[in-house]
Amino acid sequence: MATTKVSGELVDLNEATSESGLKIPTGTELNRPATDVAGMVRNNTNESSDGSASCEEYYNGTAWKKLNNIPFPVYYRAVLYTGNGSTQSITGVGFKPDLVWIKCRNNTRDHNLTDSVRGVTHPIYITTGAQLTNSTFLTSFDTDGFSLGNQAASNNNGETFVAYCWKANGGTSSSNTDGTITSTVQANDAAGFSIVQYNGNGSGGATIGHGLSSAPELTIIKKTSATENWYYQSEVQLGAWDKNLRLDTTAGLQTGSTFVTAVSSSVTTLGTSTAVNGNGVTYINYNFYSVPGYSKFGNYTGDGQVGQSITTGFEPTWVLLKSTVGNANWRLYDTTRGISAGFFRVQANNAEDTLLAPNLTITATGFAITANGVSSGLNASGNLYIYLAFK
Repeated sequence: MATTKVSGELVDLNEATSESGLKIPTGTELNRPATDVAGMVRNNTNESSDGSASCEEYYNGTAWKKLNNIPFPVYYRAVLYTGNGSTQSITGVGFKPDLVWIKCRNNTRDHNLTDSVRGVTHPIYITTGAQLTNSTFLTSFDTDGFSLGNQAASNNNGETFVAYCWKANGGTSSSNTDGTITSTVQANDAAGFSIVQYNGNGSGGATIGHGLSSAPELTIIKKTSATENWYYQSEVQLGAWDKNLRLDTTAGLQTGSTFVTAVSSSVTTLGTSTAVNGNGVTYINYNFYSVPGYSKFGNYTGDGQVGQSITTGFEPTWVLLKSTVGNANWRLYDTTRGISAGFFRVQANNAEDTLLAPNLTITATGFAITANGVSSGLNASGNLYIYLAFK
């Protein structure tokens, strides 16, 4: 095998007049170089791997080893279905979900969430209301999706629905004693996602373990045993932990030092507000951090121009946006329904909003704001916007 040295000017392997990829030596194992050197890479045309007719291989200094064509694990997926008013199983998710977020597309119904920590019989709406005890929303989390009862909000006959699904720990929760309050946790480090349930103690500075090995970039807390807002906090996106948004309202950025006050690699520190830490009150907490190539949680400042491009580092299939200035909708877009299908108002029960759609376009490395997006307030000059994106 010859050694190739590239030096001098930058060589653009994606330049339009060149071939679209880098070629490596190819052939059967009989064509391997006479003198093997650790680090050599080649394509073996006589070795299959994961459905491919050939396989890349490398020399580790002792032997040639296959580089298997293993896909990136799936931790998020959206599925579409039509309600039947009875019972049905929804498949095609690709894993057993731990959080299922369902929204009716063509009727005015609230967003509802069910997770495997609180249990399948405890859906909760994105409203101020407490969680429900109801066995007719979801009836089970399954290996390739979930099953439904006859509840209209998730399975009304003839209505169309989308379900957003995330994987935590496959339904297995554990007790976490990292904080001063013991929490019940499911965590998925590879996906940067954990679900935490805890009972507050009313004490400022109390901590709860979130189960992840790195500090979450954003945290969402909802009181489940009584009426309360959904509190959304992110130092990365909002600038400080004493800033918050509320997922169930259009309100802009709020300031308050009695909610989440800090987040470390092991625990979340709570203030004294009963919204997040009432004595004996039960809460659910969703935590996320960005995973390169899969998820990104950031912000951008509006410039009032068409085509402002936001880079996530991958082609997203799910994007949630919110202006931190004034009253503005939480706008949820996904490519499963199609960007031209419009957005959902997360804080409201409206059907898909196709007015001026599409408001944005998806790119190979993120998304860009269209002229309709500028005119409808997704890129007002000087306004700070936050976004959540999943591949």
